[in-house]
Formats: sequence, C-alpha cells, structure tokens
Amino acid sequence: MNDKPETFSNKNPERAIPLIALGASAGGLKPLEAFFSKAPAAAGWSYVVIQHLSPDYRSIMKSILERQVHLSVRHAEDGLKIEPNTVYLNNPSEFIRLEDDVFRARAYDEADGLPHLPIDYFFNSLVSRAADRTVAVVLSGSGFDGTRGAGAIHASGGTIFAQSLDDAEFTSMPKSIVKSGFADRILTPSEMPEIIGEIFQNGKVPQTKDNAAASRMSQEIQDLLKQQTNVDFSSYKQDLVLRRIERRQQLHGFRQLQEYGQLLRANPAAIDELYQDILIGVTQFYRNPEAIAALRKEAIDKIVKEKDEADPIRVWVPACASGEEAYTIAIELNESVKEHNPNCKFRVIATDVHHRSIDRAATGVYREEALEAMPAHLRNLYFDKHRDQYIIDPVLRQKLIFSVHDALTDPPFMHLDLVSCRNFLIYLKTEPRSRILSMFLFGLRKNGYLLLGPSETIGSMADDFNCVNQRWRLYQKASDQPNLRRYHFTERPRGPARHDELMSRTPRVRHSMDDRNIESIELRNRDMLIKSYNALLKRYAPSSILITIEGRVLSWFGAASAFIDTMNNLADWTVEDIVHPSLHFAINVGIEKMRRSPSEPYSRRVKIDFELEQYQYCNITIEPLERTSPPRFLLVSLKLAEGDPTTAENQPIDLGATSEDAALLTARVAELERDLRLTEETLQQVTERLEASGEELQASNEELQASNEELQASNEELQSSNEELHAVNEELVTVSAEHELKIEELQDLNENTELVLGLLQVGLIILSPEGRIRRFSQLVGRAFQMQQHDINRTLEVVGPRFDFVDLKVLTDETLKSLKSQKSCGTYAGQDLTVEAFPIPSRTAGGENMGAVVIFHGLAPQGETEDLVS
Repeated sequence: MNDKPETFSNKNPERAIPLIALGASAGGLKPLEAFFSKAPAAAGWSYVVIQHLSPDYRSIMKSILERQVHLSVRHAEDGLKIEPNTVYLNNPSEFIRLEDDVFRARAYDEADGLPHLPIDYFFNSLVSRAADRTVAVVLSGSGFDGTRGAGAIHASGGTIFAQSLDDAEFTSMPKSIVKSGFADRILTPSEMPEIIGEIFQNGKVPQTKDNAAASRMSQEIQDLLKQQTNVDFSSYKQDLVLRRIERRQQLHGFRQLQEYGQLLRANPAAIDELYQDILIGVTQFYRNPEAIAALRKEAIDKIVKEKDEADPIRVWVPACASGEEAYTIAIELNESVKEHNPNCKFRVIATDVHHRSIDRAATGVYREEALEAMPAHLRNLYFDKHRDQYIIDPVLRQKLIFSVHDALTDPPFMHLDLVSCRNFLIYLKTEPRSRILSMFLFGLRKNGYLLLGPSETIGSMADDFNCVNQRWRLYQKASDQPNLRRYHFTERPRGPARHDELMSRTPRVRHSMDDRNIESIELRNRDMLIKSYNALLKRYAPSSILITIEGRVLSWFGAASAFIDTMNNLADWTVEDIVHPSLHFAINVGIEKMRRSPSEPYSRRVKIDFELEQYQYCNITIEPLERTSPPRFLLVSLKLAEGDPTTAENQPIDLGATSEDAALLTARVAELERDLRLTEETLQQVTERLEASGEELQASNEELQASNEELQASNEELQSSNEELHAVNEELVTVSAEHELKIEELQDLNENTELVLGLLQVGLIILSPEGRIRRFSQLVGRAFQMQQHDINRTLEVVGPRFDFVDLKVLTDETLKSLKSQKSCGTYAGQDLTVEAFPIPSRTAGGENMGAVVIFHGLAPQGETEDLVS
C-alpha cells in the first residue's frame, strides 16, 4: 500500500477511495480513540464517524480527535466530496449519505419516526460503492442502530466489523450485529486497522453463496472434529462455529469452504489447528474488577464466615481456559480466609475441554500482560517474577485442581459452594445452556452461589435462584432441592478416550472401578435389556399372544404368528383387526370371563378355518398375568390339536360351555348398550353446555379484543416514549464522556499552571468585586498558611500582614480606581514585590470583575526543586 495519497474515483473500483464507516453511540469515545491510535496516517483511507448526537449540545469530538490523530478532521457538509486521509464527523439532527462519494445531508423529519437511526441511514447509502473498498465498523452503543445497514452492506459483499462484546462498554449495538450473523470479524478497536489494511490490499475471501451447502460443509467439518477430538460442537451457536471455520479457511488461502474441507480430511494437523482456534478463550486476571469485588463482598466473605474447619469450601470454575479466572477466585478466597476465618480450608476445581489450556493453567506461569488488572500488592504476594514471566505461589497452587472436563456431557461436580462460569453460556444454543444451568443447580449446595458473565442470564431457571447482584449476574440457589432435570443429560460422545487425569501436584487418585466395570455399567441400559428380553421370549416362550384387558394386541410368540395378520392393518393392533377371525369369539369370551373372575384360567377348543377349505382344531387357554382385579395383561396360549383333523372333529365338544359363553356375551352386550345410552344422554347435555359456553366465550372474546386494541395503542405510545428516552440517554452518556475528558484537561492545565507559578516564584490571590477571596495559588497557601475554608473571606480577616504595605488598602484602591497598584519591601528576610491589577470586564461597559494580587519573589530558592518533584 502506498504511503502517498492518490486520487481515487468510484467509477473505477480499483481506484476508489477506501472508505471506513464507523458507527458509535453510548460508550463510543474510548473505542474511537483506540481505533484511531492504530489507524495509518497516510494510507489514503477516508473515515466517516456516525454518532448519536444531541441537537442541543455542541460536541467536542472534533477537537478530541484532532489532538490524537495525524489526520484531517472535518464535519460532513452537504455537497462535500470525500478525500483520502480525512476523518468526517456527522452533525447533530442530520442524516448524511454518500452519492458517488459526495455527502448529502438532510435534517431530521417527523416522518422519520423515533428513534432516529443515522448509522443505518449512512450504511445503506454505501451499498452502491465498491464492496472491496468499503468497510463498516460497529462500536459500543445501546439499541440496534446499524444492524439493518450492516445487513445491506453484507448482502452486497462488503465487510462488517463488530467490536468485541467483552471490550464494549455498551454491548447492544455490536451484539445485534453478531447475533444477526453479519459480522465478518469481531475484534477490539485497536486490532481492526491492521485487518482492514489486509482486506484493502488482498481483498476479502468471498462467503459461500449457498447457505445450505455451507451448512452441510460446516456439519461435515464438525463431524471430523468430533471423530478426532471427541468434542461435539453441535451445542455451540452454529454461526460462531462457522465464523471460526471461515477464519481458518481464509488463513489457509482457500476461496471455497469445500477446498478447506478437503484439507481437513487429508491433514489431521489442520483439524487440530481448527480445534485450538475454536476453543481458545480470552481471559485475564481480575477481569471486570468490579465484578470480582462484588463476588468477594456479597458471596465469598459470607461463605468463609459461615464455614467450619471440618467442611472445606468447594468452588467449580468450568470453561476456565488458561486458568486466570480460577487463580483470581483462589486469591480472593485466600484473602478472605486470612481476614475472617484462618482455619477454613478451600479447594478450587477448574475444568475445560481444551487439553492445552488445562496444561498451561496447571503450570501457573503467565506473562505480565495477563496481570495488568491485578492489584500490585496481590501480584507481589502471590507471584514470583522470573525474567519477563510470573509464576504462581506453590502454596496457593496446591489448593487448585485442573482437569479436562466437558461441561456439556460430563456429570457436574457436587457439594459446591460457588460456581463461576463467565462468558461461556453466550456461545451455546438455548437447550445446552439450560442443561448446563440445571447441572450447576444440581451441584450447588443450599444457598450456594452462581456467577455468570454480564451478558448472560439464567433464563428459565429464574425460579430456582435469587438474584444477589443483577449488574454482575451473581445469583444464589433458592432451595436445597436437587432438581436435576434428567432430560437435560446427553449421551457422552464416543471416540478416543480422553485423558481426564487431575493436573495438580497432589497425588493422583486411583479410580475405584476399572475399565471393564465401567463398560458393564454402560451396557446396562434400557435398550440392551429390552433386546435381551426379546431374545429370551423368542426362545423359551410358548406359542401365545399377549393382549390387554381392553383387547389390544401387544406382542406374540412362537407359532402364534401364523394366526396374526398385520399386513392389512399397520395402525390398530386389536384382536378384531389382526387376529384370525376364528379366534375372535373365544378370546372375547375369555376377556369377559377375566373381568368377572380372573382367578381361574379360561380354556376352549376352537375350529380354525384356513384357505382351500382346510381347517385345524386348536386349544385356547386365557390366563391373567397379574393378580389384580381386573388384570391389565392377559396371555392367550395356543396349542394345535394333534392327529388327523377328522379324528379330532369326531371328539365331543362341551356344548354347555358354549351356552355359558353365549350368556356371558349377551350380558356384556346388554351392559354396553346401557353404557351407550348413558353416554349419548351425557353427550347431549355436554353439547348444550358447550354451546352456551361458546356464546359466553364469544362475548368475552369481543371484549378482550377491544381491550387488546386499547392496550396495543397504549403499548405503541409507551414504546415511542421509551425510544425517545433511550435516545436521550445515549446523548447524555456521550455528553458525559466529553465532559469527563474536558475536566481531566482542565485539571491537567491547572496543575501545569501551579507548577509554572512555583518555578517563577510568583503567587496569586484572586478577589471578587467585593474584595473577597475567590481563589489563591498553592504557593500563597504554603507561604501565608491559608486554607481552603479561607475562600470567600476578606483580606482583613485572613491573608498576609506586611510592614511595608496594607494589603487591604492596596486592593481596595485597585477595585475603586480600576488602576494597578504596586509596592515593594521585605518579608521573612526576602525581597517581595506586591502588585494588584483590576480584572477587566469581558464585555464593553461591563461591571468590575474583581482584582488579582501578584506576589513576586515569594518562594525561597530551596523550594523550587520540591515544586518540580
């Protein structure tokens, strides 16, 4: 990329000016400063910063950026053409857009509605620009402004950057971009300029146009990951996984996802690279110090105070990455124990699915950058510095256990007093997130604490936890019920065995069960039992049919399959539907017999007619399988008569039994007819009631519909008011940030002024028009023992007393005549000159503004070095 600016044209995409559009709102000042601190000064880029600005406030963003960047900073005016190496700022109460790289501005209109979305408006105008010369950046801010415009740029092939959620003060705007799937990169502002330069120089790797093909390819890659690493990424949000896959694809230089997939199939090392990239976590010691302070005050101290020596504290830190979070909690625990309960013991269990992260955490060696947010006295107490690295104290290290553990599939740890899982749940889908929260609830003791990330919530588990600190997502278990939802468990992925040894300096614990016992337990599941039962029944069960007392067929065994026909009826398995018709009468009689007297089995001899005028006699025995009355399950045993059918036909048949059977069926038919009549009468009454209720519900529905319309109108009004308040709040945050910066500048200026006055040995007292002290310099305060409470007093009461001049008379003359006065003499053995000057009015013909008294040669020579230091 050339350092000298060149003339670009949008008509020629290769010569178009590279444009970076930055959208920011509440909390956007710091990320803008971080971005421009790394932005090149002579790369030929043009920048447009769009902010939410109050129409009644004069922003000082221009002056702030001018002091920090070596670029030209201007306000975007209508008709102004963009130029290289220039930063353009939007004006309050105006929409701006680009037409052929020329700004077009218009004032807000009532027709635009609320809230105003200037970022979306400007982003949408960039769709016509060359995609490879346009980048949109969404920084800190509340609301969703920028999301629609980013979607338009993304659809046209442009590049979208979003600020990292962990780095943003207000995450709503960048989070909306990430959630929508429009973000090509999620980075901190200081990292963006370098990547933008690579895109402008080398171009953007095109995204896969076929989303379905991309999804299939992504799933194949995840299957490869699962086979090699035994980690299932299906529980993670798929857009995040796909973004990581595409990142590795771009780093390898492939333009198609299928090409990268071929590399992964042929190269296991590439799979390992992708695995490391997906699971690497960003963390540091004392991340969000306010959250750690809240955890210490509202949870850790209370746990320590309530514990006795025999009951150690147990803490679990899942997804611990390289261990900074676990060590931070261990340090706070140790500090609390020393302060409140020296006899208390604790153990911190830190786990992660990433082997290399656990190995690094177990070593306890970190660079200085990871400890930047840690208080200096704690760093000196718990770390030993060796060259440019810090090593954790061995005594504290003994109190932590590091283990490879998949929180999504492995069982939770038990009897926990605290679980800290920050910024992990945001990467999961809804169901896995609920499953992990259920495991946390199960593992926590009564009144145990749960700490989540600031962007995470407990969702459907709100009834199981009490909120301790809403801002930092600190919760306390509300009950001592286990409440483990078993449907949340998933089958552990099968694959290469994982090395789940404990990575601590304590001796390893020998497993109580060997691999063969574990394998036996896994085989003892429901499916295997059912299969073994079926094998037993097929081999040893007699020819029989298993039915219910209602006549539904459950199963059949042995030669009974000859009397079952399911080809013509796959849905209803009843005696009438699938059993041979010749058996219907006997089975129905047997069912009725079992209803009345289940204690005795029912046996009959039946003639079964087959095709081609063939028949066979069969002995049927129906008996209950339970001793309840009536039994739920019946077994119909079938035994074919031996010998010639004609011989069996000549054998006598029990006609009395047949008459008894007919009587039973007749009685049963009468009962069913009576029940049917009662059902018809009841149904008629229910129908009449339903009709009356329907009319009442119709009337109620009309009333509710009218009420709903009123509520909807009220809701729209409230939503409009809420959006207005939201916009005002963003403006106030921006104004507050600028005011804070201005105050810091004034404080710095005041300190420099005091230093200069001290070096010049000049002291000042500023008086009001009434002769009262309004302000005095530090040098005067030390020399004449004046205090802050002397302000608003007169020189008659406080101030220096000189032999050569009356300071009160001198200043009164100056205030009266509006002319300067001067007097010289000695004070404390030093030559001293006192001058009094009137303060002129800022307006012509204005009133007297007071006077200033200047003391020359006030500080002894020996105090000059003290002032400088």
